[in-house]
Amino acid sequence: MQDRPPAPSADPRQDAGRPVGATLTGLLLIGVLVGTTNGLSRVALPLFATSLGAQPWQVGLVGGLGYTGLLLLALPMGLWMERHGSRALFGFGVAVAAAMFALALPAVAAWGGVGLLVAVAAMQGLALPFRVVPVHAEFLLLMPRLAPAQAGWNRAASMLGMFFTGPTLAALLIGALGYAWAFRIAGALLVVAWAMGRHALEPAHPAAAALPGGWGALMARTRHSAAVLRDDADLRRTMAIDFLTQMAVGYFAVFVLVLAMRVFHLPVQAAAGLVTLQGVVFVALLLAGGHWLSRWPQGWTYLGACVCLLLQAVLLGWAWAPWVLWLGAALLGVGLAVQGITSVNRMAVALQRHGRGRVGGLISLGPPAGGVLGTLVGGVLSQHWGPQSGFQVLAVGFGVLCWFQWRHALAASAVY
Repeated sequence: MQDRPPAPSADPRQDAGRPVGATLTGLLLIGVLVGTTNGLSRVALPLFATSLGAQPWQVGLVGGLGYTGLLLLALPMGLWMERHGSRALFGFGVAVAAAMFALALPAVAAWGGVGLLVAVAAMQGLALPFRVVPVHAEFLLLMPRLAPAQAGWNRAASMLGMFFTGPTLAALLIGALGYAWAFRIAGALLVVAWAMGRHALEPAHPAAAALPGGWGALMARTRHSAAVLRDDADLRRTMAIDFLTQMAVGYFAVFVLVLAMRVFHLPVQAAAGLVTLQGVVFVALLLAGGHWLSRWPQGWTYLGACVCLLLQAVLLGWAWAPWVLWLGAALLGVGLAVQGITSVNRMAVALQRHGRGRVGGLISLGPPAGGVLGTLVGGVLSQHWGPQSGFQVLAVGFGVLCWFQWRHALAASAVY
């Protein structure tokens, strides 16, 4: 059933006279900068691991570790945002990541060693939720005051960096300056994002000091989040679709590079261009498709996304020529955009219904879980059966999802 527009938020900070235009602009700029550093690292780290002689499973491990922080810390983030505010958490995440980019990764480039690279990638992954979740939650709180066409803007800003400026910058910097300077420049971009976050993100609320803290409060929040997930079927369905979609994104971001370079013998710049193409299509539809998709029932938009994702998995899983890779990358961008706009609207409903602290971290749990599984399991599949095997497994998964989503869309249409 299609969700109705959410009711006004009970969060006292949302409607306390914050200038929507300035806040939205700040969040979008932060999203572009953080997304650029994430996109640069998602392309550069697997290529760097390959240059160090890493095995396919090690390349998958380096890619998957980028999601571990979101997977492990998604639930505590809601509680920490209530107590410490988005601004402080974001600053902490930027400080750790900038240190890894500016100091640790150049040291790996100088001394070599896949084991050291894995350790640094793990630290980067643990810092990621502090940079991503606060910005995402702040945008969702603004959603009731935005036009339908703006629903995908935050994700578009982040993905513009993740899939376009980040990979493009990675290809240019690695070719011109090498891996060490590429990582140093990524750290500098994060410092700029931190300066913007001091104005666009909220500090802790004065009443936050009275909130319960410690392990007991965290366990209580975790139990409450589990109860919310158990009782809210729409939230479960949204998170499940996010999970499978991010499995595809995680596998694509790492192993389409391996597929392009080792099977079809494309150069590094062309391989990174596949990620860039997917990002361009994705961001363009996020920016332009929100108003159009708002006219359709969400069950049918989800089905359209599933069909596109199924087709791209089939094309990449059984690719027979380099041009097929480009078509698959474009279809992945279309499917991700349609799914992303629909999910943002549904998550905003959940946030207004249950509160930021209770589900702000929960709604960030599905994507990293899918990303970890996509890269780690994909690494094992690629090791034994080649880089196309993961796309073949994803094709089966999206086929099953299309069937269930078709039935759900029909049932929802019958209600109206």
